[in-house]
Amino acid sequence: MEDNYNELLLRCASPHRDRAAFKKLYESTSPRLFSLALGLLKNKGMAEEILQESFFKIWTSADSYHQGKGKAITWMATVTRNKALDKLRSLKVRPQETETVYEGVEFATADLEPDNLTMVDQDLQQLMDCLDGLQAEQKECILQSYYHGYTHQELSQNMHKPLGTIKAWIRRGLEKIRVCLE
Repeated sequence: MEDNYNELLLRCASPHRDRAAFKKLYESTSPRLFSLALGLLKNKGMAEEILQESFFKIWTSADSYHQGKGKAITWMATVTRNKALDKLRSLKVRPQETETVYEGVEFATADLEPDNLTMVDQDLQQLMDCLDGLQAEQKECILQSYYHGYTHQELSQNMHKPLGTIKAWIRRGLEKIRVCLE
């Protein structure tokens, strides 16, 4: 299915601008992306608004997606996540802290077929292994930034560390994760 998402997203980019491909992409990914937005925003109306804004950006920015840098669903989830976090920041609120285990965009829908569960479980385990390979402070910064929406400045204040240190931890940690996942 991931290859299909990649193909559909590439067909949405110039010069193709394939509306049928965009429709298929929307139909197959919107439940996951909506769940992602809802998980961050905790408000159905705002999540629907963010989903619409996200798909508008996906359509208009499809040219900026590069298949070699990652999966289409990951790129689209990042667009949606960033839109949701921008909305929260504009409202000056923080995503609600919960006891939720963050399982990634693949678990955001109940539509997974049993055959895909093993692959998703393996991908998640690999990511967790990569995260466990980081220093505790690096791992904490990455999780707080990506899952709770903290800015680098907020992390610097909360952890009582210089801003440059926080940025370096995140940058180096993400690089280690990328290498680990390859």
